[in-house]
Amino acid sequence: MSSRRATHFVPESDTALIVELDEMSTPVTVDEVADKLIAPADPPVETWAAVHEQLHQDRLPALDASNDIVFDESQGVVERPPQARSGTQNGIAMASAVSRTPPITASGVVLTVLSLAVLGAAIFVVLTVVV
Repeated sequence: MSSRRATHFVPESDTALIVELDEMSTPVTVDEVADKLIAPADPPVETWAAVHEQLHQDRLPALDASNDIVFDESQGVVERPPQARSGTQNGIAMASAVSRTPPITASGVVLTVLSLAVLGAAIFVVLTVVV
């Protein structure tokens, strides 16, 4: 019964769980991960405990074994190594904030400069006609 309650909140895929961890500032405790996963639903404490148990006993040790995270079971602390955040770890592709932004290209710079020149000319014409 408790594992069924947890399945509503714990992501099914390792990739989705890692994305959740990457959105947090690690190191974090399993308690904090459980809090994030159940928010804002505010389920009964039994459901929170089931989520915590599934994370602590199954999911986080598995991710630690695959080197996607560092999980200290005795302390209940999860850490996401910086090198794993922006690369690919065991076939799990992760997008960093830097990779989400397109690279600056020469054509992009030229278009930006031309756009600003056209905007400046339009403002000049408007101010000349109005004044």
